[in-house]
Amino acid sequence: MPIRFSRELTRYSTGYPPKGCRYCDRGSKMVLYITGICAEDCFYCPLSEEKKGKDVMFANERRLEGDGWKEGLLEEARRMGALGTGITGGDPMLFPERTSEVIGILKSEFGKRHHVHLYTTGRFDVDALERVGNAGLDEIRFHPPIAIWKQFRFLGRDAAEGDPIEASAYHNIIFEARRRNISTGLEVPSVVDPASGGNLYSEGLHVILDYAAREGLEFVNVNELEASHTNMVKFSRLGYSLAGDSMAVEGSLELAVRTIGKVRNANPDSPTVFHICTSSYKDSVQLRKRLIRTAKRVARPFEIPTEDGTLLRGLVECSDPQGVARILMEEFGVPGELLSVENGTLFVAPWVLEDIGSRIDGVCYLSEVYPTWDGLEVERSVI
Repeated sequence: MPIRFSRELTRYSTGYPPKGCRYCDRGSKMVLYITGICAEDCFYCPLSEEKKGKDVMFANERRLEGDGWKEGLLEEARRMGALGTGITGGDPMLFPERTSEVIGILKSEFGKRHHVHLYTTGRFDVDALERVGNAGLDEIRFHPPIAIWKQFRFLGRDAAEGDPIEASAYHNIIFEARRRNISTGLEVPSVVDPASGGNLYSEGLHVILDYAAREGLEFVNVNELEASHTNMVKFSRLGYSLAGDSMAVEGSLELAVRTIGKVRNANPDSPTVFHICTSSYKDSVQLRKRLIRTAKRVARPFEIPTEDGTLLRGLVECSDPQGVARILMEEFGVPGELLSVENGTLFVAPWVLEDIGSRIDGVCYLSEVYPTWDGLEVERSVI
């Protein structure tokens, strides 16, 4: 069955984006952080302090730790009805044994059609690739360090003469991934040049995209550069500013569009699909659809899923939640499934509290939360 996708997904695409993106577009891909450790130190890395440089695992927002991490992984996948998983980090290929184990667990539990794609900087050997390939990896996305992007002009078909040094190792492992019939492409950010830096980064972006086109890689995902609280200081020092009210770096999207146009004009017969993933798309489509999908699946009788992917529920602050719950059932006839006492807090269907909240002992609120494992509260207002 073909995978449907939104118009937003293909707005900046030259063809059908890779299958992993199409699952994300439906909100059906679980995000799995294998580790926060990476051999590189990219200045634009957006990872939070909770993850960056630390050997921790997360399935979506849920931390996986201790002896029950496998059960937690599968439970999170079931909560959202995941049809696939995007494995990221850090660099998952620094831990090929762990990564292949996770792929095997997911494929065994959800079947071969559970689509798994993986992001990596590419610093690994063929044995590691063989391991994840045998486990069932469907798609691999290489992100070579930005410092060597310009070296890729010396690689591939019709390349200029020269000594690529570091980049040749990436070229070789990319070749090996393609030879093993793993869907293979690049995923790189559109890094704009610093105010006084000439063409420090934009030339490298052109070179590596041209390499992909000459080699006929299946796809290249170009990510609009985003600021986060972990990279904001470095961005400020480079003179970057944000576009409007977003976290996207000004000029990044325009650079991506311009560079892809030049590369396609120079390689008109290349089958490579170029796709730009914008900052607004990640938030308004990818994340939102995953939350909506999860909210619909996990909502309990006293919770209402919203069109934004949150859950609405009533909350009563009182000294005796169990006692108030009894009164609601015995004196007001509230069905038991429309309330719950959890960790000393009484939750009640919001429409029930709107009707009888003024007649019970306690302060009644409308609470809006994310359907994530931690149930982060977005807003609370008095009913």
